[in-house]
Amino acid sequence: MKKGLNAWAFAPGVSARDAMKYARKAGYDSIELNLDEKGEIGLRTQRATLKKIATSAKRIGIEISSVSTGLYWAYNMASDDAAERKMAGKVLSKQIQTAAALGCDAILVIPGSVKGLDPNAPKVDPDKCWDRALAGVKAAVPEAEDLGVTMCIENVWNTFLLSATEMRDFVDAAGSKRVGAYFDPANCVKFGVPQQWVRVLGKRIGRIHFKDFRAACGGLEGFVHLLEGDLDYPALMAELKAIRYNGYVTAEIFPYACGHWESQIWTTSTAMDFILGRKKAKF
Repeated sequence: MKKGLNAWAFAPGVSARDAMKYARKAGYDSIELNLDEKGEIGLRTQRATLKKIATSAKRIGIEISSVSTGLYWAYNMASDDAAERKMAGKVLSKQIQTAAALGCDAILVIPGSVKGLDPNAPKVDPDKCWDRALAGVKAAVPEAEDLGVTMCIENVWNTFLLSATEMRDFVDAAGSKRVGAYFDPANCVKFGVPQQWVRVLGKRIGRIHFKDFRAACGGLEGFVHLLEGDLDYPALMAELKAIRYNGYVTAEIFPYACGHWESQIWTTSTAMDFILGRKKAKF
C-alpha cells in the first residue's frame, strides 16, 4: 500500500509545491490535494497551473493520489435548491478536470447530504437525497470516463449511505467502473464495524483515508491521532489484505490549533509505518 497525506495537514498558505516537498521528506509516498473555492487549486485555476504542480510532483518524487474538496458541505448535490445542486455539479466537473490535469485518476466525492455538519441547515428527504445524488453522479460519468478519473464516494457524517450495503448499492447503481468507494474507516466507527465495510465493498474501494475516532466522545471532538482511538487497525489491515487492496492509504489530519503543525505530520507518518507493517518493534 502507498502511504499518503492530505494537504489539509499543512498550515494555511503553504503552497502545493512546499507541501509536496515536506510530505516527501516526512516519508510519504503520495499526497492528496484539495480543490477550494479560490486559491492555488480553485474553481478558476487554469490547466497550465495544474500541469506545473504535476511537474513539480514528479521532480520531488511524490505521487498525487487524488483530489478532495470540502465544497460539498457548502454545495449539497441533493439539496432542495436546484441552483445549489447545479453548483455542486460544477464542483464535481471541475474536480474531475483538476485530477486529470494533475495526472491522477481519482477524486473524493460527497454525493449528497440528508443532514450536514451545520445543525441549523434544513434536512433533505432521504429518498430524494438518494435520487438526486445518484442523478448527479451519473451526469458526471461521461466526463469521468472520458478523462479516466474515478469518482470515489466517501462515507462521511452526512446522514446518508450509513451502512456498507447502502454504499455498495449506490456505487453499483451508478453503473460505471469510474464510480467507486472512498472508504474512511474512522468515519464509520460511530455507526458500524469498519472491517465489515471492507468485506461488503471489496474491490469497489478505490481509495482509503486513515485517521482515528474515540467513540466515547461522540461528536467531532472524537477524532483523534492515529492509534489513539477505537479503530482496530490490525483487524482492518487483515481485511484489506484479504481483498488484496494495495492502493493509496491517505492520512486525513488537520493542523494543531496551538501551532507546530509539522509535528503531527511526522508522528502520523511513523504511526502509519507501524500500521502498514513498515516498522516493527526491535528489542
